[in-house]
Amino acid sequence: MSSKTFKLSAVAATVFTALSANAAIYNVTQYAPEGTDVDTYGVAIGQSSPVSEADSSTSCWTTGCTATDYDIAVETKKYPEGFSYRDEAPFFLRYGYEYLADDYDGFEDYCNVFLGYTDSLCEDWAEEQWEGYSYELNGNYDNSIAYLYSTSSEVASENTVVNAINSDGVVIGNAYEGDSLRTTAFVDGSSLDLPSSGTFTASHAWNQISDGSSTYTVGSISTEYDDESSTSKATVWVDGEPTQISWVSAEASSSVAPQGSARDIIYDSDNSTLYAVGYNSNSKERLIASVFKSTDSGATWSNTFVSNFKYDVEDDYANSVLTSVNDNKVAIGTAKLEEARNGAYANGLFYVTNVASPSYKEFSGSIFFSGANGEAGAINNYNEVVGTIDYETHREINGNPRAQRGFIAPLKVSGSTNNPRDVFGNTAYYLDDLTNDGSASSNNNQYRIFKASDINDDGVIAATAYYCAGGYDTTNIDSTCGAGTQDEKIVAVRLTPISGATNSDIETRGETEVTVSRSGGSLGWITLTLLGFIRFRKK
Repeated sequence: MSSKTFKLSAVAATVFTALSANAAIYNVTQYAPEGTDVDTYGVAIGQSSPVSEADSSTSCWTTGCTATDYDIAVETKKYPEGFSYRDEAPFFLRYGYEYLADDYDGFEDYCNVFLGYTDSLCEDWAEEQWEGYSYELNGNYDNSIAYLYSTSSEVASENTVVNAINSDGVVIGNAYEGDSLRTTAFVDGSSLDLPSSGTFTASHAWNQISDGSSTYTVGSISTEYDDESSTSKATVWVDGEPTQISWVSAEASSSVAPQGSARDIIYDSDNSTLYAVGYNSNSKERLIASVFKSTDSGATWSNTFVSNFKYDVEDDYANSVLTSVNDNKVAIGTAKLEEARNGAYANGLFYVTNVASPSYKEFSGSIFFSGANGEAGAINNYNEVVGTIDYETHREINGNPRAQRGFIAPLKVSGSTNNPRDVFGNTAYYLDDLTNDGSASSNNNQYRIFKASDINDDGVIAATAYYCAGGYDTTNIDSTCGAGTQDEKIVAVRLTPISGATNSDIETRGETEVTVSRSGGSLGWITLTLLGFIRFRKK
């Protein structure tokens, strides 16, 4: 099939940008506690007081906020994790332990089957993933260290991840604590209890809320199945006591290990109901996005799978998960395709408008093209979603990974107490467009944001960016750094809204090469340095 493309030169793009009147609507602040030579990721932002119960004047869009007003949690990484410290199952698959048991070969096999890159790139990807996992197997646990901005000190120093900073400023996550568990759930530095009996291998914690009388912490507990695999169940700790949520007719075997996890939770005070979101295993042991509901203060829980997926949930998806839910009962998630679509085994983004009856809906907008890979970050109580999405569009199968960018997407949902603010104009944007102030020499132009993890109700975002000290050569989204000779770094960033900014201030960044047709699109400069990039992509 022929493809007609239009390429805009870098010079023309720069002239166009210079002639455009624009101003950033976000300021970027870097945080790299171990210096910029160490890869650092922004993972969680401090939560403001609930603006769903307050006047909009509390928002940073209308009241000036500074970068120091909100805490941020970051993680430094020496190597890719191989087996994610956040996930219950290797590769987030029901049979992931089979791949893991094959060491390096298992990583390469996974890449060939579920990523589909060229043979040489799958070999490189497997080598780097295996390097990180074997580092752990050899007794080294200092790969991931978490820090809080407010204290400038470590949250914990051994394979630590932070999943949330709740409204009380409490840090929730998991870490290696020197015992038989691979990772242990913690809240505010204290590990969470396990059931009184069982051989447990891991626990994870994702968030914590209070209904005024009890606290509820969501996560999972993993139990040994055999010498090489574990199963897990979604777990809610009620005032510190764990309640595990059963699978839906799933059974463990030598080839598959059912899994479950609760990733976020809200309390519906009008109906005295708790809703947790995450995933659970069905009768075929598939990992399917789920809503867990309790009407008896967390004593018992029912499971509802998300319905009406775009493709067959039994045949076309390797996994799906809901990752974040807000007080409007809107939840967001990711679904990994097991079948190729538009040149990729995509991680598609989706949302549900009401967790009381969860039904799959696709994100809309030009940045969410068919077959795009994404990762759902978080949703605030204004239905503003942040995450990660492909911005390159070429085929990944028998090719290279696509470069990605952080995004924000407003969801206008009928019946919500609050809907997105006018500054976004009901349009999804790359965050790079919202930090574009039109100046190649500005502070903001030192960053290209490739991952957004969290957003609070005041619009402040925790994210991760490529950093070009002194600024990128142009304001283009794919600009070179130092004419292509200067190394970029990976740093955590905090994005703070600029008070008084409006939608008319937004000017999308230009591209060095603009491809109108997606058929056979340009690979872009960033794929030439993809080895430092694909190490930490979660696919």
